Amino acid sequence: MEQDRLLNVYKNLVENYQRHTKLQNCPTSIDLTLVPDFVDVLIKTLLPEYFYSNLDNSLTLNNLTTLQRQVKQLMSYIDDPELIQDKSFEILEKVPALRIKVLKDVEAAYLKDPAAKSYEEIVLTYPGIFSIIVHRISHEFYKMGFSLIARSISEHSHSKTGIDIHPGATIGHSFFMDHGTGIVIGETTVIRNNVTIYQGVTLGAFSFDRDKNGEIIKDGKRRHPVIEDNVTVYAGATILGGETIVGKDSIVGGNVWLTKSIPAGSKVVSEIQNRII
Repeated sequence: MEQDRLLNVYKNLVENYQRHTKLQNCPTSIDLTLVPDFVDVLIKTLLPEYFYSNLDNSLTLNNLTTLQRQVKQLMSYIDDPELIQDKSFEILEKVPALRIKVLKDVEAAYLKDPAAKSYEEIVLTYPGIFSIIVHRISHEFYKMGFSLIARSISEHSHSKTGIDIHPGATIGHSFFMDHGTGIVIGETTVIRNNVTIYQGVTLGAFSFDRDKNGEIIKDGKRRHPVIEDNVTVYAGATILGGETIVGKDSIVGGNVWLTKSIPAGSKVVSEIQNRII
């Protein structure tokens, strides 16, 4: 009796697999267990002064060698060893420039957060710093066309911090996310330099173009806002739309709902009023 029930489940599954052929032809396979170790070595390579008491050239070389091996493992689904070798070096060659950006992110956090007591505290404990470091490397994979690897890396950060940054988002230097929890930044978002956003902020899409059958058209068109230099967006604000531009030096207050562009130097506040009962 039990064997018959098991065979019946098996039969139903096999029939389902055969009907839904799209699920049978996945061209890639990534071992997600590799991602945490890769991220750990990457952060220690970018910011070794916060993790090692004695820095020497052999340590850096060892970390780079480990990183390249890990990148190759992440790309192992590609049936082209020469391409894997070339692209793994291409990722490594981006590390020095990434370090410069990350150092500016750390400095921005220290300068903007009155609660920050040291740079060490920021690097070792701030979820926003962890998230932006991971985003910067996932964005490089995304630009190189490795979207599945990029998303796998970004979702590791999402699961640890509660901050959801799509690897396609373009983010300038000196970016600071205070508290961070619940921040969502969509794929085609552009954030310029020296921007600060607080917990619960959404930079999202307002609508999607659809074809005659009602299916979403995935044509790469911008769906998310542009945030110019020196903007601050406070907790719970929602900024939507591919045509929405927040001008430089602007302040967007908490819980604001914004779907239209605002000029440079603007201050936008919500009209919701508290009432004592």
